[in-house]
Amino acid sequence: MITNDYDIGIVGGGLAGLTTAIQLKKKGYAVILFEKNKYPFHRVCGEYISLENWDYLLDCGVDLTALKLPIIKKLEVSAPNGAMLKTDLDLGGFGISRFMLDHILYEKAKPAGVIILEGTKVDDIIYKDGYYAISCGAEIYNVKLALGSFGKRSNIDVKWRRNFVSKKKTALNNYVGIKYHIKTDFPEDTIALHNFKDGYCGISKIEADKYCLCYLTTAANLQASGSIKEMERSILYQNKYLEQIFENSEFIFDEPVSISQISFDNKEVVYNSMPFAGDACGMITPLWKWNEHGHAWGQTL
Repeated sequence: MITNDYDIGIVGGGLAGLTTAIQLKKKGYAVILFEKNKYPFHRVCGEYISLENWDYLLDCGVDLTALKLPIIKKLEVSAPNGAMLKTDLDLGGFGISRFMLDHILYEKAKPAGVIILEGTKVDDIIYKDGYYAISCGAEIYNVKLALGSFGKRSNIDVKWRRNFVSKKKTALNNYVGIKYHIKTDFPEDTIALHNFKDGYCGISKIEADKYCLCYLTTAANLQASGSIKEMERSILYQNKYLEQIFENSEFIFDEPVSISQISFDNKEVVYNSMPFAGDACGMITPLWKWNEHGHAWGQTL
């Protein structure tokens, strides 16, 4: 079955895909969006958003004031040996889970007229004769422009053998991310980044009485430890602040949300004549470790 009724086809319904869909629909374009999961669902994310994005999300229809979200104005950074840096954040940010924010944007996009096919996996995107053919199983959707916003790593990246997928594993391209939601005793106006060997863990308040606890580390740390829980005990616990958080918090998830093979290598902005948005076209490295020659080689503090 072939459909030819859309100006824009967006593959991936995260923040980049949903906000772009809403903005393009406001401009009068016929937009269809494909998301492999069904809303609402959790994603690995630190769930702290800079206040510079406040007005943009308002323009996308998100009533942030009504949500009464925590405003975060302070930062704490700790080293594995217990040394602590505390400072104010000039701009600051706010906390909201991706479970909530993505779902709100989804609910704003649908009545605005964006066609959203959730639970729909895209197999391929081919540019031919001035249009893009988006394949989903037996169905093909032809659009005038396709936009790839399918996150850090997808089946399409692998199928296309994009450069960052094909590269040999290095200190830049083989990370794992782990996220929990917890209940704990921690200031709601503060975000903390606690460093450990080859990684760091952030904690900050989100909606209701919950906190996001999310960390990034090397796949080598996980492989050496054998399991997530053992890695937390043997490596993360070397930072006393993390040991305290893990031992004295109520964990809401039965199992953490996780993602592997995270790459911070350069990615193409356009590939196969299709532009990318969000993590599909590049990821900002949060923290860096510098070697004796002054070159960044791995991610930590």
